[in-house]
Amino acid sequence: MPGPVKKLVFCVHAHQPIGNFDHVFNEAYEKSYRPFFDVVEKHPKVKVTAHFSGSLIDWLCEKKPEFIEKLKRLNSRGQIEFLGGGYYEPIYGAIPERDILGQIRMMREKLKTLFGVDPEGAWLTERVWDPELTAPLAKAGVRFTILDDLHFEQAGIEPPITHYYRASEGKYAVDLFASSKNLRYLMPFHKAQETLDYLHSLKTGGDNVVVFADDCEKFGMWPGTYHWVYEEGWLDQFFKLAEKDKTVQFSFFKEVRAQFGPKEEVHVPHGSYSEMMEWSAGRFYNFFEKYPESLYMKNRMWEVSRRVEGRKEALPFLYRAQCNCAYWHGVFGGLYLHHLRAAIFQNLIEAEKRVENGGRVESLEHGKRWVARQKNAAWFFNAQGACLEELDYLPKPANLMCNLRRYAETYHRALQVGVGMSEAGQTTEHVSIHEMLGTKEKGLERHLHYDPYPRLSFMEHFFEEPIDVDVFRKAEYPQIGDFADGVYEVKDLVFQRKGSLHYSDETIPLQLKKTVVPQGDGGIQVQYQITNLSQKEIRFVWGVEFNFSIGEAEAMKGLSLQDISEHVFLDSWRGISIGMRWDGQADLLAAPIETVSGSEGGMERTVQQLAVLRQERVSLKPGEAFARSIWLDVGEGRA
Repeated sequence: MPGPVKKLVFCVHAHQPIGNFDHVFNEAYEKSYRPFFDVVEKHPKVKVTAHFSGSLIDWLCEKKPEFIEKLKRLNSRGQIEFLGGGYYEPIYGAIPERDILGQIRMMREKLKTLFGVDPEGAWLTERVWDPELTAPLAKAGVRFTILDDLHFEQAGIEPPITHYYRASEGKYAVDLFASSKNLRYLMPFHKAQETLDYLHSLKTGGDNVVVFADDCEKFGMWPGTYHWVYEEGWLDQFFKLAEKDKTVQFSFFKEVRAQFGPKEEVHVPHGSYSEMMEWSAGRFYNFFEKYPESLYMKNRMWEVSRRVEGRKEALPFLYRAQCNCAYWHGVFGGLYLHHLRAAIFQNLIEAEKRVENGGRVESLEHGKRWVARQKNAAWFFNAQGACLEELDYLPKPANLMCNLRRYAETYHRALQVGVGMSEAGQTTEHVSIHEMLGTKEKGLERHLHYDPYPRLSFMEHFFEEPIDVDVFRKAEYPQIGDFADGVYEVKDLVFQRKGSLHYSDETIPLQLKKTVVPQGDGGIQVQYQITNLSQKEIRFVWGVEFNFSIGEAEAMKGLSLQDISEHVFLDSWRGISIGMRWDGQADLLAAPIETVSGSEGGMERTVQQLAVLRQERVSLKPGEAFARSIWLDVGEGRA
């Protein structure tokens, strides 16, 4: 006799990040979104719950209106249930509550406009849950969301975990559905019948509600899956088998909630899906500790959110800058994708332009950071190292220092020991994306270099002898000073530090003073004074490092110039120039900085920024001071 009927909630999440390339949107559409819902339309008994991020909805409305019409047909036929959520896919716990409410409201209004629906549920971005989210989600009108079964195991519930539970915070409550990890790993990587066999074998304890919730991109966009899912017909076969199976019934979340109550009240601690917990070392917010660049973006985003509160014209830009993808890194590119980080800053700059006119210097974070604002540029300095850490060019909103340090990642070990690697190939049956780790090119281990310091500008180095461009690129230089990441005293953009030069046989005290003077609409002068505090004559090479996220074609090949006093770098991507000049003569080095990071298709090299070093020999008598000025100017591209 057939077993009890199991209600299967089949939920897919479709998303493309803010700033992603148009050809990637289009590839995902052709390989995943369009064919997936083409197959759904052929099976009128199939019900699918779908979440589309706002960034993807915007693109579909503009580029693929026929797909929006298809979704409308499926909705009118009762085949699709829409989920709401934060419009631009924020991690809810990483943004202010007012923005959680605003983003969810924005999505609700969009779904009402397009499809005439008022969603009861919300997609939980990357399934990152915090108990403190219950109240803001409920305030935003969210009645339910979806967690992984791992979340509930952490709450002490024994597997298999199915159906839904209820989380409460005071007068607020949100229902939490449990999505099956086993189903995520089965579909679509195993034969369709194996998925149904698993559903048959699952002992649900009488509730008989099973949830599959995962990325739509795994159906066609992930490596090798298009052939398996569509050309070999996995999805069509699964739907056919499920339609014939008398013990499996497709259902919507809202139907389950209307028919059944929650199993019980539950307190779920912070968590995410198992892979995310591994990548983040157990807590999503660890990404902000591992990657200072991510923390910097988050802090900038929170500051801009505070500044633009109540300014409706600025909010869409702020919300776009809260898109989660550039803030973390796992199997997928994430933080390592420069164009995603650049999009975060582009939107922060656009939001800030709505409330900022420039023409002033202000202290941030209780004097730890300082910003000089001009008509065309904004210069952000940090007391740690007295370095420039952000350079915004406002007319073409871009952070010209959207840089990333080279970090040692755990998957680099496979390259270093030469095991467990293969050329990126096709996904085959029984292999999921989480089990794949290939390379896009051979010899990547030769490109593994790690940075001792953040990739900032106006960073001071002291060497015994000049270094060459290859040593600079690899960051293998012998440092004798302690100024690069030292803490400086600062007041009104005047930075001072008493440090030391460490020679093999002695330590020499040295004082460095940097005075930043904004000039014109988009330039600064940095006045240097280096004083020998010892009673001995000293000789050293003084180097000032810069890092620019620009596409300078010639410099990307490596650049080594001697005895010059000026140079212009032209950003071929955006038509922006960075002009450098200084008094006196110095040597100039420039080299591209590449990271080796993971992506869906395997490990790959990515150019992150152009590193530049101005270096010159200096000799100082006891008590003598050495003075130099360096000017930077940003503007429209010019040779």
